[in-house]
Amino acid sequence: MQKVDYFRPETIEEALELLAAGREEYKILAGGTDLVLHLRERKVSPKALVDITHISALRGIREEQGKIIIKAATTFTEVATSSIVLEKIPALADACKVVGSPQIRNQGTIGGNIVNASPAADSVPALVLFDGVAKLKSKRGTREILLTELLKGAGKTAIEPDELLEEVILTPYPGSVSGFYKLGRRNALAISRISGAVELVFAGSKIEKARVALGSVAPNPFRAAELEQFLSGREFNEETKEELIVLAKKLVADKLGSRASAPYKREAIAGVMREILNLIEQRRGR
Repeated sequence: MQKVDYFRPETIEEALELLAAGREEYKILAGGTDLVLHLRERKVSPKALVDITHISALRGIREEQGKIIIKAATTFTEVATSSIVLEKIPALADACKVVGSPQIRNQGTIGGNIVNASPAADSVPALVLFDGVAKLKSKRGTREILLTELLKGAGKTAIEPDELLEEVILTPYPGSVSGFYKLGRRNALAISRISGAVELVFAGSKIEKARVALGSVAPNPFRAAELEQFLSGREFNEETKEELIVLAKKLVADKLGSRASAPYKREAIAGVMREILNLIEQRRGR
């Protein structure tokens, strides 16, 4: 592995000073589950690493006025076991529970998963589902940006070299029920082949509001507006579920076009959606 300088700031302000000084030559080290691999493979060659894992202000989960705020260096295990996440946004807990191995979940962070901008990032479909907003800080100030605007393609984001992702802010619908499901090659250590997340608000037997997000179908996870519009106002019954699956298969086929994975994923999305809807039905009945 190449030699790089290493800094371990104790505060956000110290980290921002380092990033401002290092410009594009410094890389942030959070969990390191992807970055260390990229260093080994020489896909990145930073002059220095800024390890943010000892900044206590970058860890934790809280609820404020209906919003769920997750600090960037919070690990997948911490998110998956949070009582706030399990109660308010269980789709995100579902997603964090299936990230890699227990070791990766204990080390990897929600912020790292966002910044890495992988099409197959497990937590990002659930973050996008709840209208996730990234809060970025630098010595120049603070700004907030929707995750769907922050992500600019596979491995690309709108984050400037001197900016630090401080937290992600999620806004679930009040009283909603949600779920996430991922299809991989195997149960453990598998990169997502295709994934989805759904949030529904019920009014009696009908769906009042709906959000749907898909992963591993496009360069970044995205909200499926066509599926959301279809679900809103419908009865939550088998007919609606089957019609939704038909629409989801068409959407996946349109997104992937002639790519080699298209035939597989077009069929796989049916199973993914069924699993999510069954999960929501179980949770709704609790």
